[in-house]
Amino acid sequence: MVNKALFNKDMTFSDALKKHKDTNKVFKKYGLQCTECMGNTQESLAMGAINHGLDPAEFLKELNKLK
Repeated sequence: MVNKALFNKDMTFSDALKKHKDTNKVFKKYGLQCTECMGNTQESLAMGAINHGLDPAEFLKELNKLK
């Protein structure tokens, strides 16, 4: 059985917040205030990570640890 990742690089921050109740905890761990950002409906997780000086792969890995 293959586990499909809950989060992917192309989803928006807004969509990610809707996927799991603890998503915002991961965002806050990285200093991201995504619930207050007007761009959260347009910026992808990958671009947001890059724009905030984060490694997108590591950021997604952390998000996908949520169960």
